[in-house]
Amino acid sequence: MYIKSYSMGRKIYLKMLLFMGLCLWIGAGLKAQEPGPGPITPEGEIEDPLAPVRLAPGRQAFGPAKSQASDDWSFEVGADYGYVASASLKQGLGTVTEQSAEVGVIASHKITDGLVGIVGGDWQTFSFGYSGSNIPLPQNLQGLNAIFGVDVQLDEASEWLMRIQLEPGVYGTLQSIGWHQVNMPGVAAFTNVIDDDFQWFIAIRVDAFQFFPVIPVPGFRWRFAENWLLNGSAPKPTIDWRPTEGVRLFVGGDILNLNARLPDSNPEVLGDRSLAGALVNYFEARVGGGIAYEVSPGLSLQAEGGAMVWRTFDFPRLNNNVNSTMAPYFQIALRGQF
Repeated sequence: MYIKSYSMGRKIYLKMLLFMGLCLWIGAGLKAQEPGPGPITPEGEIEDPLAPVRLAPGRQAFGPAKSQASDDWSFEVGADYGYVASASLKQGLGTVTEQSAEVGVIASHKITDGLVGIVGGDWQTFSFGYSGSNIPLPQNLQGLNAIFGVDVQLDEASEWLMRIQLEPGVYGTLQSIGWHQVNMPGVAAFTNVIDDDFQWFIAIRVDAFQFFPVIPVPGFRWRFAENWLLNGSAPKPTIDWRPTEGVRLFVGGDILNLNARLPDSNPEVLGDRSLAGALVNYFEARVGGGIAYEVSPGLSLQAEGGAMVWRTFDFPRLNNNVNSTMAPYFQIALRGQF
């Protein structure tokens, strides 16, 4: 039963990658047929209204931003808090609730024309409350990492851009922090800006703690009508509508993930295998909608809710995983750019 469940998780994961690739292909085809409403006038210092920000806690955009930092330092900050209600664990292990949080900051500075340096840090946490006996899953998962990277303009017309980003840090649990939990995930991403309304990108994500250590991630962003944006970029694809200035409504999905190593002293056993020092790939998929309100220029509050539709604790080197049923969730977030 464990091996069958494990294989099903792998198939679902591969289907998600194929679905993102299909969305990219469809979006590019539609864009070729319908050019859209024409150029959009950017507001403020952001040169490209489609460009993903460099930091969205828990759901970091993979594509590099078209906008180039000024000679002064610029900062992006974010904070999230989410709660998932009680869900049943498969294999009759009991029930689980979840609290998640993340705090991050990014600073960027123009090094020279076409080259922007990036430095920052991020803390991500999942805390689980279990009801049942002999549940072998971790009480919490933590990721505390620095962020170092560059955005590079590859041509004079700013149509091709590249980002290289490294995230060295400690990925484990609060119970034990050690060198065996040190990891350095990274991403290399390339963006092609077609015009002010459409851009596509392909990213290569590398993580030694993940079952697939190298993952290609395609995506696109398409402003198909005034005040409407189809954001087909992982890990948070959405359809956005701005009914008025300073207000954004959205519906879509969200994928949360943290890859960590459990303590060597972990006494738990899953099946007939010890979890001491085991790698765990935690994935969670959500579907919902929400609202973002700009409190002041550069500062916004966001609230959303919906359903957590898929969750898995995947232990890749043990050939085993534990899933849960669906459950409602809500989340609040703060975003700032200064």
